[in-house]
Amino acid sequence: MQSHKEKQDKHYSNTKMINLFKLDWALFKRKDPKKKEEFDRNITGISPGRVSVPNDTSFINLLNRELKMVTPSFRREVIPLIRNLYKVNPDMSIALQDMFKLANTGHELGFPNNTDEEADRMRAHLSNVTKRWSLYTAGIDGLVNKMMVQLFISGAISVEAVPNNDLDGISTIIFVNPEDIYFERENNGVYHPYQQNRTWPNNHTSDQYIKLNIDTYVYAGMYNDTDEPYGIPPFIAALDSIKTQSDMKVNFKHIMEMVGMMGFLEAKMQKPDQKANENDRAYENRLSRILLELKNNLVAGMKDGVVTGYIDDHEFKMNSTTKDMANMNTPWDMNQQSVANGLGVNGALIGTGNATEASTGVNLSKMISQLKNIQNIVGYVLTFIYSLELRLAGFNNKGLTITWGTTTVTDDVKIQQARQYKIQNCDLLYKAGIISQYQYAWEMGYDSPDQDEPRLSLEDQNGVNNDPQEVVKKKQRQADKNQSARRSRTKSNPNPSRGDSSSKPV
Repeated sequence: MQSHKEKQDKHYSNTKMINLFKLDWALFKRKDPKKKEEFDRNITGISPGRVSVPNDTSFINLLNRELKMVTPSFRREVIPLIRNLYKVNPDMSIALQDMFKLANTGHELGFPNNTDEEADRMRAHLSNVTKRWSLYTAGIDGLVNKMMVQLFISGAISVEAVPNNDLDGISTIIFVNPEDIYFERENNGVYHPYQQNRTWPNNHTSDQYIKLNIDTYVYAGMYNDTDEPYGIPPFIAALDSIKTQSDMKVNFKHIMEMVGMMGFLEAKMQKPDQKANENDRAYENRLSRILLELKNNLVAGMKDGVVTGYIDDHEFKMNSTTKDMANMNTPWDMNQQSVANGLGVNGALIGTGNATEASTGVNLSKMISQLKNIQNIVGYVLTFIYSLELRLAGFNNKGLTITWGTTTVTDDVKIQQARQYKIQNCDLLYKAGIISQYQYAWEMGYDSPDQDEPRLSLEDQNGVNNDPQEVVKKKQRQADKNQSARRSRTKSNPNPSRGDSSSKPV
């Protein structure tokens, strides 16, 4: 039996012979010895297919078809757990809501490679059809909200764009639970998605795994450090601290039930003597009734702030628990900080620590920058869906771009200020002859300039800070100056050269 290395060497030799045959045939037609030597040196060492082996390959995987599904590095059960927690845990809920509300700033579609007329028709078409993709959310913005929530909860966006019966558009968008997605590793190292069939084996007409169509289904994971395609849920790191938080809340509840919020009132009274005709059982019952009556009177008296009793017969003492519990917030804040770290948010967002106005602004800017990555992942999914819709509808889409809006007014001001500085720098480079008009447009985010040359000449731009209105004013000032000078020359010359003896400009 051949070893793995012998098989690999044989595969490499056969592949090299095939590549040489293809190369010789192509070069036979070209009849160029120099190109033959170059291709033989650079191309023939490349073999098709994967050379490395999967990290979780085992002998069982080669025997059992079902075990070829790649197992994620985390337990799938945590995704339904997080899905339930964000609905009842206030810290996870506020972190999730703030994240997707800040991230979903609305988006605009651009078609840089199409004409303006084609772009307008495609935008109008998408604006009409997206309203029908989901009747129970606020149009495409509601679908984006669900995509972002799914990304935070499960670490991936898992959606299927369902074509209509006529195959001329998308009828609806289906959100498939990411914990039901399994990937099968093919021989070339590519992963193909499958959905676990929850009705199997009760439904004998279906398979345990349903192969999904990659032309209509998209899975976009957030992050992972291995070759596996599964996205790791970002909130998974907060589960342990949330469990500790729950235990601490239960403990606080028990303390409040036993000793109250502020403490408890201790009351003592003289025990009455046992009567001569009273047995021990009756005496005990009478003492219990007296204590119960004392308790009821104290409870009624505490409501109006008045407690009464006899001197030397009653003793009242208020036992405070807040003094002994003064440092109890220290372990609570420590655990809350761990919860915030696990959720990926600043502690001030869930009410931990003392946040100043300056630190709050810095943390907000940091969060907005982090959420840009979320917008990129959602933008990838939206591009997939929009492109499929336009292709089914018969539009000639040559590529689309998605531009997200700004989160806050302050954020927009910072962006415009940075853009102004960039324009000034690019303008100086262009005037100095370092960059071209096309490179100027590329630096500013455009594929090409609208015109080959500037609308204003360099002479008009000098000293006017690139303001077209300032150029007009400068020309007007120069015209007024010329007219004034002409009048002065006319007054000093009694015999004007013009036949009409007019000092007005021609």
